[in-house]
Amino acid sequence: MSASDKRPLWVGDESFADGEVIAGVGMRRQSRTKELFGIKAGSDEGTMEHITPIKEIDSIKDDFTIKVRIIHLWTQKSKFNAKETYSIEMILMDEEGRKIHASCVKKWFPKFKRYLKEDSSIYVKKPNVAPNTLNFKFADPERKLNFYHDTTVKECENFSGSAHGFDFVDFNTFVSNNIMESKSFDIIRHIFEYGRMDTSEEDKSKHKMLLHLQDIEDTKLKVTLWGHNAYYMTEFLANNNSLAPVVVIVQFARVKFINGRPFSSTYFDVSRLFINNDIDEITSYKNKLVSENGQQLSSSGIKMIASKQNTEHDDFLKNHMFSNIDDLFEPLEEKTVIIVGTVKGIRQNIRWYYLACSNCYKSAKEKESSTDKVDGSHEVAEIVTYECSNPNCKNIKISVIPRFKIPLRVQDNTGTLTLTLFDQEAKKLFKYTAKELYDKNKKLGISLDLYPMELKVVVDKKLAIKIDITSYNVDNKSNIYGIARLTENANIIDELEKKNLNSQHDNSDSFIIGSSDIASQETKVVKDSFSHTGENLTPCARDNSTATSPTKLFSTPTELKRNLATCIDLDEMENLSTSKTPWLSPPDEQPISLLVPKKEK
Repeated sequence: MSASDKRPLWVGDESFADGEVIAGVGMRRQSRTKELFGIKAGSDEGTMEHITPIKEIDSIKDDFTIKVRIIHLWTQKSKFNAKETYSIEMILMDEEGRKIHASCVKKWFPKFKRYLKEDSSIYVKKPNVAPNTLNFKFADPERKLNFYHDTTVKECENFSGSAHGFDFVDFNTFVSNNIMESKSFDIIRHIFEYGRMDTSEEDKSKHKMLLHLQDIEDTKLKVTLWGHNAYYMTEFLANNNSLAPVVVIVQFARVKFINGRPFSSTYFDVSRLFINNDIDEITSYKNKLVSENGQQLSSSGIKMIASKQNTEHDDFLKNHMFSNIDDLFEPLEEKTVIIVGTVKGIRQNIRWYYLACSNCYKSAKEKESSTDKVDGSHEVAEIVTYECSNPNCKNIKISVIPRFKIPLRVQDNTGTLTLTLFDQEAKKLFKYTAKELYDKNKKLGISLDLYPMELKVVVDKKLAIKIDITSYNVDNKSNIYGIARLTENANIIDELEKKNLNSQHDNSDSFIIGSSDIASQETKVVKDSFSHTGENLTPCARDNSTATSPTKLFSTPTELKRNLATCIDLDEMENLSTSKTPWLSPPDEQPISLLVPKKEK
């Protein structure tokens, strides 16, 4: 065999080659490889020495070997180029069932990639130990491993541990809030209802699907599938909906407690989904389910959840009236409207976030308390704690999490208005959460009152925006609004602009005045009207809402000075903006009727 026909047998040891036909040479190389991985020469792999369990890994030693199974594998995209793979991420499990997160960056793909396969078993010698800095822990909470130039990998054919390492939790653990939100867990249940795929976002990783799962004791749990897991489930149900039961395992799931109720979901590419797979855990669950019910479950199919959420298309194009910004300054009736506007900037004198109760997401207020120091000095230590402003919140002791509350200046061809963007809709525009940006600024020592540079991506974006005009707005003539829903969908925005353009053409006749109309009017009032409004207009402090509509200019009250004495605090109401002083109009004033001058003969 020529040297050019040879390739490395063991990843990381270029001196070995496979394809040997000479028994003696092959045995010498096999012996050398076993010594490399701490295996006694001439022994079976089962009598291996010097295998380090995951629980004994530490950063002091770098020359150790682990025997593991790759129970999950996914790729991580580059932050700078979404089309480029940055790393291969893995969850490794040893024969004791302990798990650890491992990474292999792109530069080492040629060395390791062909051996890194989901559900395969490998020996890994000399991986590099690093701290696990992820906020969400799905394996060893303290450490992770990196594959690098000194690392060596070999296939393992006698792994004797669990195939998948499931860590199931029961319903009682959920309801008692005994699950840490920062730690993953596994679910096994069967589907009794499912929702339609929500594809309103352009990013496919943000497409989602809701499942209603039920266990053998008939307890129910809502689980949201994101991205590729949602597509996997959609495809399965499209082809197998008549099968019953459909048993699902969600591995490495995440839970959030809102008002004491658990809501579970998959977590990016970390979570793994099993649907009616031919594995022991699902077979055992099905058998027990049939046994508990006394007979085979109905095969009539799984019900679809009745949708309460309107589709994006219907919500913006069918269900609500289109409006211009100048119609929102002094609202006359409760309703929901749609506007199209461009974000011109962010108001700089208002915070871009608020501290929310991690249980119900309502605003939390800081309070100080004191306690004696534990050092025996009898001095008092000040402790900052928080209390939720929501009287219905069940948690007494709370933690807080930053959430978005961004005052955007939005403009259309009739004016400019401040609209407050809250967390739910902000997720559609930003790659980072409010907490990530808050933590980053805090770590870098940047004032938390300054806007993170990452928020600038919203400037100059054209958006279709849904706004709820409430009784508060009508009763107080208030133009404090929050963004109820938004979309960047170009097709929807084009349709809305076409509808608005057609509407303007339909109404254009009302602004065309014939000579016979002009001849019947007086001339004096016009001059008085314009000189009066020019002298008495007082804009709202620091936040002038501008209107250019002819109807606004010709309906100017006799006095436009605004009463700014009343300020409203609406932190708990996420459907309203708290970013702007209310603009109130005196109720007893009536608009001047404009007379058109009479043409002199």
